Amino acid sequence: MAENNAKMRDSYLILDERMRFLDCTGGEKKPSMSVLDVGVAAAMNDSGFDRAMFIKRGGIYKWSKEPEHSLEW
Repeated sequence: MAENNAKMRDSYLILDERMRFLDCTGGEKKPSMSVLDVGVAAAMNDSGFDRAMFIKRGGIYKWSKEPEHSLEW
């Protein structure tokens, strides 16, 4: 799905190899505290993640769906 930069900015969570979220709010990728050291909630608070934009751009997906047609064998 194509998205413009305004919708993508700060509405994705990016992890590096040390399990740190990358905060891109200042135009650079500043690492948060590591999830391994402080847990997910604390690391997310330090990530610059924009939850409102995530929801606005439709970031909550339905990961499963009912089959379109039932198969009868």
